[in-house]
Amino acid sequence: MAATECYFIGLEKPDPVLFQQGLAWLIDNAAKSGGSAWIAVNQRESIGNIAKYPGFGRFAIFHKRGVNRTLLADCMIELVTRFSVPEDGRGRPMLVFHPTGDFLSALERVPNIQKILVIPFLAQEVDNWAKRNFAKDLDNPDLPSIYVDDIAITAFKHLRFAFTETPPQTPAQYRAALCQTLHILVQNGIRFEPQALQSALIQQCGWGPVSSKQVAELSEIFLVGQSPAGYDGRGPWEPDIMKLWKIEAAKTRAE
Repeated sequence: MAATECYFIGLEKPDPVLFQQGLAWLIDNAAKSGGSAWIAVNQRESIGNIAKYPGFGRFAIFHKRGVNRTLLADCMIELVTRFSVPEDGRGRPMLVFHPTGDFLSALERVPNIQKILVIPFLAQEVDNWAKRNFAKDLDNPDLPSIYVDDIAITAFKHLRFAFTETPPQTPAQYRAALCQTLHILVQNGIRFEPQALQSALIQQCGWGPVSSKQVAELSEIFLVGQSPAGYDGRGPWEPDIMKLWKIEAAKTRAE
């Protein structure tokens, strides 16, 4: 199943401008995916603040209990609240208005949402979701993600220290250590993008540019569910190393 494409827009433009931008995005993507879409608000009562703006009057019908669908621009729009999160996204796009962090976490667990665009009310409520899902700025979609899970940072700091204490005897051993580190991270659901990891290794872990590039290239292979040529699953780490990385990462966050 393809990962959901995640986007956000800013906070400083007037609400009517942001809402119209979001609605145009939703209708455009709905038309490309079967003519249906989701809109999500924390609670049904929130719809009043949206329906008062030009172009959103159809949403006033959602004030009626039990009414969860309406037609807009030949697209069927279905309402989602924190009390009615769907079990499946049905391949539809979703526009989320002013969510709380908890509501976003619930939506994050819904499979098969094609794309999701969040209109924040408070940046703090959306930041963690955006990091976890590599959400892109809708106005600057080509801006690369710079987020790497701090457990990945800890893992590669540990690996660099291990190389310092006991240098690999052969290039094959060196490459196997890189592969095993990445393999463990990916198996445990640790999130990163190759370019972001490459940059973080240089800036935060003291790795050289060429070695960092190699790690990024290997990570691309693991992230698509494949295994690099010549890697047999073996390396320097014990099976429970992830526990240590998590503990050390938590200590770093607490400092």
